[in-house]
Parts: sequence; C-alpha cells; structure tokens
Amino acid sequence: MDIARALAAVSSGLARLLYTSERPPSRKMTRDMVDIMGSSGLAWHQWKKHGSCSGLSAAEYFAKSREAYSTITQPKVLNRLDKLVRVPASVIEDAFVQSNPYLERDMITITCKQGYIQEARVCLSKSLQPVPCGRDVIKDCRMTNALFPPSR
Repeated sequence: MDIARALAAVSSGLARLLYTSERPPSRKMTRDMVDIMGSSGLAWHQWKKHGSCSGLSAAEYFAKSREAYSTITQPKVLNRLDKLVRVPASVIEDAFVQSNPYLERDMITITCKQGYIQEARVCLSKSLQPVPCGRDVIKDCRMTNALFPPSR
C-alpha cells in the first residue's frame, strides 16, 4: 500500500485542474518520486491535479510531498506482512491512527479498488498539519474482507 498518493495531494478540499506559469516536472523529477508515489505516472497526475494549482514549482511541490510523506508513520505491523491477506479496511485505518497518535479518524480515509485496499489518504493543511478530510476526499472503504498485499 502506498500512502504517498494521499500525502502528495496536500488536501484542503476539492482540487481543480488549473493552468500555471510553472514549468511541469521533468521525467527525472517524476521518476525520482516512484519510491513514495508508486509510479512516475502517478507523480505526474498528482502534479497536474494538485501541484499545478499550488503556487509551487514542481521541485517545491515534490519536496513538500516528501516532507508530508515523512510526517506519517507507516504501521509496523503492515510492513511485517509477507503474503497477501484478507482484512477489514477498518483495521488498516485503526493501524494508521494507532501509529500516528495525532491523527483522528476523520483525518484519514482508506480506499479500495477491485477488492484490494488501494491507499490510505491522510488530509493535510498547506502547512502539512493533519486536518479533517473534506466530504470530497472521504471515500472510506467499507469492505470487511479486502485483499491487502505485503509492502514492496
């Protein structure tokens, strides 16, 4: 599971695709984000959807994304998995809240796709402080037997 998808989108409500005078990120910049975003394509998508209207350059936006990623502790129990498991999505959310005591349940949402836990989305202010997620962000997975793969 890649929590960076949420963290890269420093959330403060509904994001819109906006034009910016900032240069888009280079392929190298997006490739360099794979370790926390999962793919260079996702890094590009996050820039287009969120970074391009942030007022930051691509380099600044990705630096903030890394900073945001570093503020969240990934639950150790999830890192110990060595095989695919079935788990209620609420257990994943509980693990994140327990590993990050400053998080409240309304500041994180777990999403699922095609039967799998997809991501943990932590909502942050522009100053990277956890905030309650807006209605447009909350897409809590309610599955009681979602598939959860071991960490890469």
